[in-house]
Amino acid sequence: MQGTDLRNRLKQIIREEVVSALKEDSYKFGKLADPKDMDPNDPMVKVTGFASLNRTSIRNQIVDRLSGALATAKDAAKGGTSSYQAYKQLQDLISDSGILYKLIGAELDVANQLEATRLKGGRRTIPIPKQ
Repeated sequence: MQGTDLRNRLKQIIREEVVSALKEDSYKFGKLADPKDMDPNDPMVKVTGFASLNRTSIRNQIVDRLSGALATAKDAAKGGTSSYQAYKQLQDLISDSGILYKLIGAELDVANQLEATRLKGGRRTIPIPKQ
């Protein structure tokens, strides 16, 4: 009796996991923190591997980090003893594993998710601005 109960329970768990995996949206860099209860103009976003931020904060972070990268590039272009270090910092900042890359990816993922929600429509939809 114990063996069949365990087998049935394992089958049930596997079915639930498969259904759950099939329903998941795959957003690599970020997703809406709570799609059901959100502000469509400035939603809370979970940035993968970083933090949960408002969309406005993500955009401000992108601008700040790009401004910092520009300043670092200008310093590196002047030459001198610290130009190698400046270029290494610049390379780390704009690499695929850097925060700037993740923030830009999260912004694009959320824009796509909001646009999909907007296009879905329905009777009781949230008025989401066009992305």
